[in-house]
Amino acid sequence: MDEILSKQHYRRTFFGVVGLVLALALIVRFFVLPWFDPVQRLSGAALLGSLLDNLVVSLFLAVFVGTFVFWLTPSIVKRSAIEVIAPKQINPLLKSATSATRSWTYKGACGRYTRATTIPKLAEAARAEGIGRDITICVLNPMNDLLCAEYATYRRSLKSGNSGTPWTQQVVQEEILATALTALKFRFSEPLLRIRVFFVDHFSAFRLDIADQYVVVTKEEKEASALRADAGTYFYDSYKDDVRLTERQSKEMICCGKVEFSHKLDEIQLREAIKCAALFQEARLGEINIARVLSCVNAPSDPY
Repeated sequence: MDEILSKQHYRRTFFGVVGLVLALALIVRFFVLPWFDPVQRLSGAALLGSLLDNLVVSLFLAVFVGTFVFWLTPSIVKRSAIEVIAPKQINPLLKSATSATRSWTYKGACGRYTRATTIPKLAEAARAEGIGRDITICVLNPMNDLLCAEYATYRRSLKSGNSGTPWTQQVVQEEILATALTALKFRFSEPLLRIRVFFVDHFSAFRLDIADQYVVVTKEEKEASALRADAGTYFYDSYKDDVRLTERQSKEMICCGKVEFSHKLDEIQLREAIKCAALFQEARLGEINIARVLSCVNAPSDPY
């Protein structure tokens, strides 16, 4: 019941069906049964008395059963609660957390949603409140060719890999570079944001988005459900520890600080930023589609 009522589209369907069944039951009780047996006819006072009697009994049973179940539930189960999130609820769930959280941690592969939606919304919330935000981003190492090629192969094997730009090693590296450059851009243009980027030499089928309120675990497929664990639960703390261990095994992006970022990056600034932060081998920049990276930074699209 909790899972049904917590999701808006399930809730509407549930109350619609319950209302229809209730209306049908009332019609049968007050119009159909008295037609077959006049003894079953009820006056207004008799109807009200019957409803009040049933309400008292139902209330007593609900309180008793709820208390009994709460008493029987072990404390470890209460702390280990994890919820399944329908695909349609993932995007609203992630966006709702950005306005209230003071920190955000992302662990994944390319960070497309993070650069397109999460970072801008956190910057907007920081400006509105005048209070800073801490952002940690863990993405793949763009200079690890084998890793990027393996991830591209994995993405092509998914159902979503058949649409949009074909996933190749080069495309993966371009997406990662766009996310790192977006982080640099907001780091220098938004003083209330403290952004750290780590480059990881392994990938997982799962992504983590950790806010102060909860963690959301997703997969690359748009039609796949997600998992949510609220702050204070065992799984929430475990996922945060997982990110800490990942940071210890990864290389952090360090920028020389000599690059000035405007509202929109141009090719000269992009090349200087890549060189300054050692994001990619300068001699191999010809392998990268610079125009596409610029487009991903200056006009990011929400993958959801």
